[in-house]
Amino acid sequence: MKGHECGPQLIIPFKTLSLQQKVLIYHHTVFKMNKRITFLLIALGVSAHAWAQDELDALRYSRLTTGGTARTQAIGGAAGSLGGDITSTHVNPAGLGFFRTSEVVITPGFFFRTNKYNYLGTATDEQKSGFMMGNAGIVFGMPTHGNSKWRNVAFSIDYNRLADFNNKLYIKGVNTRTSYTDRWVERLNNKGGTMVPLNTAAEFDPLGASLAFNTYLIDAKITNGVLQNYFTSVNPTNPGGILQQDQVSEKGGYREVSLGLGSNYDDKLYLGLSLNFPTLHYERVRTFGEDDLSGDKNNEFAFFEHTDRLKTDAVGFNAKLGAIYAPSPNIRLGLGFHTPTWLGLKDASTATVLVNTENYQPDGKSERYQNTEDLTNGLPVEYEYNLRTPWRALASGSYIFGTHEDVSKQKGFITADVEYVNYAAMKYSFNKSGSQDDRALATRLNNSISNLYQGAVNVRVGGELKFTVLAVRAGFAYYGNPYKSSSVDASMKKISGGLGYRNKGFYADLTYVHTLQKDRYTPYTLKEAAYSSASVDASGGAVMMSVGFKF
Repeated sequence: MKGHECGPQLIIPFKTLSLQQKVLIYHHTVFKMNKRITFLLIALGVSAHAWAQDELDALRYSRLTTGGTARTQAIGGAAGSLGGDITSTHVNPAGLGFFRTSEVVITPGFFFRTNKYNYLGTATDEQKSGFMMGNAGIVFGMPTHGNSKWRNVAFSIDYNRLADFNNKLYIKGVNTRTSYTDRWVERLNNKGGTMVPLNTAAEFDPLGASLAFNTYLIDAKITNGVLQNYFTSVNPTNPGGILQQDQVSEKGGYREVSLGLGSNYDDKLYLGLSLNFPTLHYERVRTFGEDDLSGDKNNEFAFFEHTDRLKTDAVGFNAKLGAIYAPSPNIRLGLGFHTPTWLGLKDASTATVLVNTENYQPDGKSERYQNTEDLTNGLPVEYEYNLRTPWRALASGSYIFGTHEDVSKQKGFITADVEYVNYAAMKYSFNKSGSQDDRALATRLNNSISNLYQGAVNVRVGGELKFTVLAVRAGFAYYGNPYKSSSVDASMKKISGGLGYRNKGFYADLTYVHTLQKDRYTPYTLKEAAYSSASVDASGGAVMMSVGFKF
């Protein structure tokens, strides 16, 4: 029974106040401390930010591909031992030691994606396409003079796109077990801990639960003036269930600017190091809605929509080092190691809730709307935190067909990389406010990451056949499943092919890469009840062209 319906013995709860009264009280009690209150960190501690970061965010920023020039992508991204391509800067910088001359290159491209989903037995699909800048850089090759066995050194400055976040998702299905609102009820009831006091429920979570509470989507049960629990009128077990729809639009990418150095000792041993400065930008707009399918106009729920907007920006640092050994002119063997990337991230979030409670009209209307800025003095919810991505280890081998100094007389090559990435080593730290809640959240998330993810092996193979100034290339890449559970296979396959032209210091390469991936998407999780996931069957393609000049 709702708090306002429980009889004269009850104390009238905060819940029965109008939305405008709640906002006025909130601003008086909280914002009188500091009108700017940079996004409520002082007043709310971890409560305002914690729910923007999760295990899937860590994986998104850690699961990277090779990227690079069209030539490298045509051979599956296998750049660990071949050398002579600016992409070596980001894979095995020892490959820069093969540059005896200088060159500049740029790689624009176009991508398109098709995602097919199945959620609770309902199939949906969504498409996304657009232009991208894949790679741009310059290499300075400098031969040494005299009798030194150090034949040459090379220095590179390069931009590379390692991940593309541009995507769209749409799922829908009829749920007869749980509601999205259950997650907010759990948060307010705080199972296993302390229930959120009634007088702070209106500002506790300005991105979700508080919006639902203030618009009467969530209510409080009060007996003899004592708060018993929070609950929702959304009941998926009613006849017909509830229709759930989840629509997500994402954009952004993970880019890396690198300074690389490679050297050549006696045409047998090549050593390299790169210092890398990644940046990422991620934007997501998500609308999750539920509609009552029972046909009952008196159950105090018709529909709701929750829309959240997130912008994440980050800068970071990592280092990559490697070696390539050529026991003969035809054979090259490579080893590489990438340190973890240390990212400093900043989130800016806002949200809105639109609710219709049918015949329940305590404020004289059925439909209500509230946004985060009503509770935060017009400011977005912002938070700064850190993420450490996994280290990587790489072994590679190449065989060259024909090693004539005149590249027009070389016949081609085959090459392969094997890479190990320990996704279980991803680690969050929420230490900006130094609160105990921050540390507890980081521990919970990091333990969940260790339980959810595992080490994965990535394999990339490719080859090239040369015909005077023309070349034909093909490749394949397999990125292993990062999840421990055998029931979830999120492995990814890339099939690629391309053409190349090289003549008199000019080259142009054209490549197509086709991606196939299966995954699972979970719209929400619950502690106290089972929840559902959607199967994901994703495919897409990318066309890239590199144009370069040697000088």
